[in-house]
Amino acid sequence: MDSDQQLRSGLALKCANATLGYANSIHNNTLAALVNYTESDLSRAKKEDVDDICEAIHDATSANIAGASPFGVSASDVTDLQAAIDLYRTASQNPRQAIITKSQAKKKVTTMIREVIDDLLVAQLDKMANTLKLTNKDFYSGYKQAREIIDLGSTTTKVRGTVLDENDVPLRGVLFVIKKAGTSEKVAEVETDVKGKYVAKKLQVGDFDLSWELKGYKTVGENGVHIAAGKELKRKIVMNRIFIIEGDVQMGMIQNIQAMGVDIEPTTELILEVTGSTLRFYASNSPNNPPMNPFFDVQAGQTITKTVLEFATLIGAGGTNSFVNVQNVGMMMGYYRITVDLS
Repeated sequence: MDSDQQLRSGLALKCANATLGYANSIHNNTLAALVNYTESDLSRAKKEDVDDICEAIHDATSANIAGASPFGVSASDVTDLQAAIDLYRTASQNPRQAIITKSQAKKKVTTMIREVIDDLLVAQLDKMANTLKLTNKDFYSGYKQAREIIDLGSTTTKVRGTVLDENDVPLRGVLFVIKKAGTSEKVAEVETDVKGKYVAKKLQVGDFDLSWELKGYKTVGENGVHIAAGKELKRKIVMNRIFIIEGDVQMGMIQNIQAMGVDIEPTTELILEVTGSTLRFYASNSPNNPPMNPFFDVQAGQTITKTVLEFATLIGAGGTNSFVNVQNVGMMMGYYRITVDLS
């Protein structure tokens, strides 16, 4: 079906549905019979008969426009339907005229679809559904899912955006990763350009976990994000600087933690992670000879979050203790990672 046929049939069905709704509301079976047509009915009808059906729908709607208007049709729709019927008749009689008016027909179809969305869905049904948000959450949730309007020319989507630092400076080389929600299955992976921009295209519909990663910055994540067909998802991300201190400690050995040149406020947050083996942390006046006390142990697999001041208190830092040492008191290789949030 070409554009002018689509326009004519689409307008006819809009007028027919509104008028049928009105006819049913006043129990006018005669009027209902005049406009009781579906898209399948028009598709199966002979071409020469469709014009007559559309004309009959036009006449019935025009005669009952006052009653049909509350059901989603306007006087301009009736006028547009007549124009579409005339356009089709002209085109069928004059092929050259059909070529000339084809672009106009396409514009009419787009306008009609937008009117249906704006007038019926956005202005009426959406507002009615909102009244049930508190009293019938299941219905409201189902309506919102069914209400997703998709781009008819696309069944995929894309995610685009910009990544900046805390000073609004674009970050280049940020790794943007999309995974299926709750899994490690990677769907897409792109990097930001010199302007901090990124775009991941041709994504399928579903729920996904998003992450933005860059060395020296705190990873940003967003889980369970729904991506709908034909939609474009936009995200503007701000990443904060971090400083990471990490290292391995052999069984029975002591290692000095190097944090020279890092300007850290007492209220700065530290995240300490230990894997492999239990590690013991000391404050010492020597890089290799920690005192017996004070100290605290961190078990393998344990994560501790403290401020710099709290961490210093735990290990007994102060006075002449200018070093932080870590000792492996377990039975295998130990690994520590201290993440300092500098934001």
